[in-house]
Amino acid sequence: MVLGRGTGIPEEKLAHVADDPLPEGLYEPSEAAVIRYAQASTRLDPITDDLYQALASHFDQQQIIEICLTVGLSNLVNRFHATFLTDVDAATTEALHGPGDAPPRP
Repeated sequence: MVLGRGTGIPEEKLAHVADDPLPEGLYEPSEAAVIRYAQASTRLDPITDDLYQALASHFDQQQIIEICLTVGLSNLVNRFHATFLTDVDAATTEALHGPGDAPPRP
């Protein structure tokens, strides 16, 4: 989400990326297709023909490959950090929790 904030994605959209189903009308159809793909991929659900066609109606094959690689890489990095409880740099902590409001480490 920090990356999303840095690129100017509105907080209202960031607040609902994990919703299933997604709120109607909040996302552009192309955004919703990417989010639904990311949700399914992250949960290791099958990528159905309907889901793929939703992507293909907005993106060409090269773009879908890039979306797949981006989601997969993000999942890899997140699983690594979750496993090893890696420290987060101060700028990221501040972006997530506000200045001086870091959560306690386990």
